Amino acid sequence: METEKEYFGIELEHLRPEENTTFPFHIYVFNPLNKTYSPFLYANSPLTSEKIEFLNFIESKGGKVAIPRTQAKTFTSDRKVDEEEIPDLQEIPEHEFITRNRKRKEWREKKQKRRPFMFREELTNAVENDNWINLIDEAREMAMVFPYTISHTVSLASFLAEKLLWEDNFINRIVALSHHIAVSCKMSDPLALGELMVASFVAHLGHTQMNIMYSQKGHITMSDKEKREYKKHPGLTQHIIRKSGLIISERCNKIIYQHHERFDGNGYPEYKQGPFIEPLALILGCAGHILEYSSGKVTGDPVSMKVIIKNLKDKILSPGLELEFGETIYESLIYLLDTNQYKETEASAS
Repeated sequence: METEKEYFGIELEHLRPEENTTFPFHIYVFNPLNKTYSPFLYANSPLTSEKIEFLNFIESKGGKVAIPRTQAKTFTSDRKVDEEEIPDLQEIPEHEFITRNRKRKEWREKKQKRRPFMFREELTNAVENDNWINLIDEAREMAMVFPYTISHTVSLASFLAEKLLWEDNFINRIVALSHHIAVSCKMSDPLALGELMVASFVAHLGHTQMNIMYSQKGHITMSDKEKREYKKHPGLTQHIIRKSGLIISERCNKIIYQHHERFDGNGYPEYKQGPFIEPLALILGCAGHILEYSSGKVTGDPVSMKVIIKNLKDKILSPGLELEFGETIYESLIYLLDTNQYKETEASAS
């Protein structure tokens, strides 16, 4: 069966019939009614005035003059035109799904060839050197092989990872750390990891609707009124998501809304306890809190990650440092953040 890929359309003026009566290529016509190509004039046959009139009629009815692709070089050489002048001879852009599938295959093959990713070792290096790019790169590459047919939210996770997880910044650190903590807690389901990743990217959108001072002032130094206002940001994030029309799963919404809930019930906005909190929300809350504490968003002053690690392991109640993320997450975190791996260059803070 003849298909459109076997021919390329031309303008009648490319034939310049007033100058030529024969051509070294075959001429076909496309019928838009039955979408078929039919031979019209074989090579070296005369193009009479009646035939020219018929080709004009074909074009007026939405049909087109076409040449077999196997004769493309003969046509361009004889007509003295460049391929760039013929739209149908231009390379057809690869469909986005095909491109993404090809990239997934390449990333999967690349991952299989390199040495296994050691999260504990890479986290140690990230803390020692204040450079998280390896953790971010690994999170991106893992997200890029999520099957995009699982759900819209997982597809969105792959898209955001491909577009955004290329530099070391605060949000990307939260995304990467949340992802790797989840994997270390034996959560390997792409659906769960994809929903966690999307939630990690957008959980703090509510900050954009609040006084900018709340993003610059340590949480524990806020007045009671300021704290009440600040605690509205999970709800504001969901408001932005609804208004924007962003489609995400119910669990992803729950992760976003509950990422400040704590296992002992002392979190917010609904003061939920243990089993009533989405586990992925506790993971996001854990990763976000550690990085916020280190950057000074909790106390008002930056705190060395090594100090935080030491205090977490020893359960030292430093001002504003939260520990209630559930036993599974806590044990996994303490294993990953083994203080014996770090240089003894700083004392713990009390």
